[in-house]
Amino acid sequence: SHLYWYARVLGIYHLEVWLNNGDQPVKRYIDVLWVRWMAALRNHKSGMKHNRLPKIAFVEELDLDAFDFLDPGQVIRGAHLIPAFASQRGTSTLRHGKLLACPMGELDDWEEHYVGIFVDRDMFVCYTHFGIGH
Repeated sequence: SHLYWYARVLGIYHLEVWLNNGDQPVKRYIDVLWVRWMAALRNHKSGMKHNRLPKIAFVEELDLDAFDFLDPGQVIRGAHLIPAFASQRGTSTLRHGKLLACPMGELDDWEEHYVGIFVDRDMFVCYTHFGIGH
């Protein structure tokens, strides 16, 4: 099992909503991220023991949880994702092609990515557990 969850942020939205909990409806403003989830590859061994970076790929569109809305407060930090160039570009995880899942102006995306654990010492320690209090 992998320690973290990954997602590509497709949009940032500021919503005005009405909440009704049985009393008087109340207007609230909330921020949400629209994300496309990524998952660790099951057949890819990674970590210090295997001398390989973790490898992730987009969750297939057929999965009901492939796209979601997320509270920005649940995001721990950004991650450095390195395209796995050998995996090629494509839209194989999308049934209907590009749609809205690709960045503006792009027709497809890298199928798989490596997680850059060497971005800074905090990120490295999170993945290797080589630090006090991590």
